[in-house]
Amino acid sequence: MKNPIKRMGLMLAAALVMVAGMNCGGPKQVSQTTIATHPVQAPATVRPAPVAVPATVRPTPVAVPAVAHTAAPASVSTPAPSSGSNRPQTSAPASKAAAVDDELDIAIRDASDYLNDNIPKGSKIVILNIESNIANLSEYIIDELIANAVNDKNFSVVDRRQLDAIQSEQKFQLSGAVDDKDALAIGKFFGAQTIISGTMREIGSRYRMTIRALSVQTAQVQGQYNRNMAVSEMLTDLANSSGSRVASNKPTQTAPAPAATTTAHPAAPASPPIQGIAVPGENLTEKLAWLQRSADSHNTYIVEVNADEKISPYNFKYSGGINITVVLRGAGVNRTVRLSSHGNMFTVGANVTFVLENNITLHGHSGNNSLVLIDGGTFRMNFGSTIIGNLRNLEKSNGGGVHIFKGSFEMNGGTITGNSANFGGGVYVENNNGNRFIMTSGNISGNIANYGGGVCVNNNQTFTMNGGNITDNTAKYGGGVYMNSYYTTFNMKDGIITGNTAREYGGGVYVYCKSYSNVFITKTRGTVTGYNSDPNNGNVVRDEDGNILARRGHAVFVLENVRKETTAGPGEELSFSGSPGLGWKRAGAWDQ
Repeated sequence: MKNPIKRMGLMLAAALVMVAGMNCGGPKQVSQTTIATHPVQAPATVRPAPVAVPATVRPTPVAVPAVAHTAAPASVSTPAPSSGSNRPQTSAPASKAAAVDDELDIAIRDASDYLNDNIPKGSKIVILNIESNIANLSEYIIDELIANAVNDKNFSVVDRRQLDAIQSEQKFQLSGAVDDKDALAIGKFFGAQTIISGTMREIGSRYRMTIRALSVQTAQVQGQYNRNMAVSEMLTDLANSSGSRVASNKPTQTAPAPAATTTAHPAAPASPPIQGIAVPGENLTEKLAWLQRSADSHNTYIVEVNADEKISPYNFKYSGGINITVVLRGAGVNRTVRLSSHGNMFTVGANVTFVLENNITLHGHSGNNSLVLIDGGTFRMNFGSTIIGNLRNLEKSNGGGVHIFKGSFEMNGGTITGNSANFGGGVYVENNNGNRFIMTSGNISGNIANYGGGVCVNNNQTFTMNGGNITDNTAKYGGGVYMNSYYTTFNMKDGIITGNTAREYGGGVYVYCKSYSNVFITKTRGTVTGYNSDPNNGNVVRDEDGNILARRGHAVFVLENVRKETTAGPGEELSFSGSPGLGWKRAGAWDQ
């Protein structure tokens, strides 16, 4: 080797130049090689692109100055080729890992960050309405605000389906401009601390977004976010899909579904479809009429619904027949069945088993009877079925979704949501000997009642919870579950009760005890959350003014000295039984 010392000096100098190039920003980098052994023209870690392409589209070869990466926030798609000192940055909030690529989405994300900074953490909020002349745009902004709030985990958010449930019942106006008085009344109804509302107004060729936070307790504005924006691609698509002035259709919703058409999504059943005799007919009304004429003992009949339909109330009662099973399911995609008049959509008589299978939604309406009345038979809900939107009078009614007058209800899946009644917004178990409700899976959520937002169990009856979720229901007593006093039994063997709200006692579960009570409560597994352990998502007792009430049993309330304020997890057992005359027996992890 000729002159090795000189050659070593040249290598050392080259190394120093390379290090300087890797640790310095700005235009001086242009002439430096940033990745050893790779030519400047096509670094291995960068998508090939002509040098002439601006850095505002995507990171280019190292000849583009690093400082230019902040020019266009939404379009950066790959990391810079160097060791990390020149990573591209965007104008989207730095706290969010994923960059967004539309000005409307960026504005909504910024509004959510503003709310996070100006509303106390742990608050319960209602995202009420966005006033706009484009309906799809309003819904899109609401959905994104809900999704951000849920994912950021700073607040507990009232389910949109609960708003839908009280809109007709309480005569609240939710579209267009909502008066502050109505907004505050809605907030108090749900025990929320903050109401979020806003507007999206056209100003010439631009739009102005306003998002406002209103304190329920003080009626003062907690903060207001304003932003002007150009007409973006997403905004254009939303306007066109609403039949307004601009172009195309592709909004995607990431938040929990606010309407019946999106909550009842198709879902694969937990087991293969039930086999039986296909019922003939052009529509559901004809098929039900065929059953009335032709159903016979010891047979299973399959009723497929091929389109969204309206029907008159129907009674599964076949005199002289025994052991008859009727399965109702949607063909191909979800089908919605509504009532053409008031009444129980389906009454399940003696010796009949009625099964809601996949792809079927039963949709009620305001001022109606229970959607499904069990009168001597058995009702089963399987995966992919939904009971929604049945709003009964909150003063005199039992069972918004399902009323077990006589018989049994087996919930193996599906969803009961957005219903209301005085007793049992979702499910009511009547005081007839032998009635039972067994919940193995599924969701009971977003229902409203005075007693038992999710489930109300009356005297002499049994509720067994083997799994599933009872969440985000609201009541005066027993946000999730209300147990009446005389020989009622609640066995919780698994499942989750969380996010429910009571205005008086028992955020998760309330047990009514009095002088002649004989109650039997047993929790061996599963979870019942409590506000004292989980202020954001736990069951809570909160009055109409939004005040948290202590010693009321956020998780479970039985008596003043038998209550649970903290979360009872899968490993914590709870039991309570007896009567005043024979003495109360309690065991397990009660807080008091």
